[in-house]
Amino acid sequence: MEMMKIADHKRFQANGNEFVFMTQTGSIFEIETGSETQAILNHDISQRTFTKQDVYSILKGTRSDKDSLWNDLAKNRVLAPQELPENKPLQHFPEIPLKTLVLHVTEACNLGCHYCYHNPENTNKSLGLNKTPDLSMEFKVAKKAVDFLFEHSRGLEELVLVFFGGEPLLNLNLISKTVTYANEKARENAKTIEYAMTTNGTLLTDKAIHFLNENKIGTTVSLDGLEAVHDRFRQFPDGSPSYKVILPKIKKFLGKENPKPVVARVTLAKDAKDISRTLYHLLGLGFSEVGFAPVTTMDTDFQLDAHQMTSLLEQFVHLSETFINLALKDEFLGFTNLVDLLVTLHEGEVKQYPCGAGIGMFSVDPKGGLFLCQRLTHDDSARMGDIFDGLDREKLGTFRLDAGLDKKSDCKGCWAASICAGGCYHEAKIREGDLLLPNLHYCQWIKTWIATGLNVYGRLMKQAPSFLDKLSMLRGHEPLFNPLV
Repeated sequence: MEMMKIADHKRFQANGNEFVFMTQTGSIFEIETGSETQAILNHDISQRTFTKQDVYSILKGTRSDKDSLWNDLAKNRVLAPQELPENKPLQHFPEIPLKTLVLHVTEACNLGCHYCYHNPENTNKSLGLNKTPDLSMEFKVAKKAVDFLFEHSRGLEELVLVFFGGEPLLNLNLISKTVTYANEKARENAKTIEYAMTTNGTLLTDKAIHFLNENKIGTTVSLDGLEAVHDRFRQFPDGSPSYKVILPKIKKFLGKENPKPVVARVTLAKDAKDISRTLYHLLGLGFSEVGFAPVTTMDTDFQLDAHQMTSLLEQFVHLSETFINLALKDEFLGFTNLVDLLVTLHEGEVKQYPCGAGIGMFSVDPKGGLFLCQRLTHDDSARMGDIFDGLDREKLGTFRLDAGLDKKSDCKGCWAASICAGGCYHEAKIREGDLLLPNLHYCQWIKTWIATGLNVYGRLMKQAPSFLDKLSMLRGHEPLFNPLV
């Protein structure tokens, strides 16, 4: 008789209701108090392997009732065979369509942010990055990059082109020509293409604002919050502050009817305080959302220490409560970190890789080199060929085999692994010394944050399920609501 077990899962409480998160499928179910499902999970049988008869012996009801529950649990993959089929590693990956290409249109930047990972004077020099600080992309390279995107997109109908830097608006002319060319290619190939850009906001002139809005370019502005906080590390090369230069430009940009949401990205550096105040300040300026990320560095002048990371988590939890209170009134708080997590949970996304780097996304440097992502551009270990000679398929295949979650032994058995998949490659390269290693320095922090997200999700699942659908639609997903067991 086949031996079974309860599949890997995490049980959690939300407002007195009990839920279970199935880690291998991404499903979240409510466990009804006094139900037979709860009886199975509470029984010591859940800690070992068992037969169908073992389970039936602790259940009440008729044989038909027991069969129905067993079938439901099997259908929802709450039950799993004792020995799962061994996953044989692929020797050759199938052709994966390319959806997103990030163009480093210039390496130049008019700011000299102290903590920037592209700043040759910061700790990233230890990575041996080879770059020319003022090098800008020429149109022949951008044109070839667009061709590369379409040639490798296969059957995908919706593509994404991202403009990055340096400060991309320093090369606005190149971007304008590239958008015109990409739009023509899209029409010729019966595809659609969306655009995105990350900017420091200093060059948001009337011309730039008109261009961004006219071409529906989704824009992220790097802004660290209130003036005193922002100006600590985001300065011009001569040391002068940038906030008062950026603010009127931001207000003008956000004062327009932007066809795409404009979001703010906050880099949290040493002694970052009062996250809520920063969030409300930036939302008050007109940003639709604000996302926070601790600076990636080993430099103690900028790095958040353990105490500060704990404080950050506490502030995130506090904001999550505010998010729930507003959601119950059908109001939205643009706290990107929580929104992204809730959408991941709602869609039941199970990750084998932490992101699309080297899968459906690549970054292109000004000379045409292909890299795993924009943060690893110029890192030789992350170079996967170039747009002229094509992908280095052997190196890319090795990366895809070695970067998978199944190769991260430290993540084995972790209930949160299917959500974080070991974490950011760039973060791992800086903090762990190897882009293929899991982000163990953030491990407990991430698990606690995901547990917070599960709690928020459970509460909204009971009190405002339609709001979760709205969040999914906000991210371009179809509505989804997991049934209860």
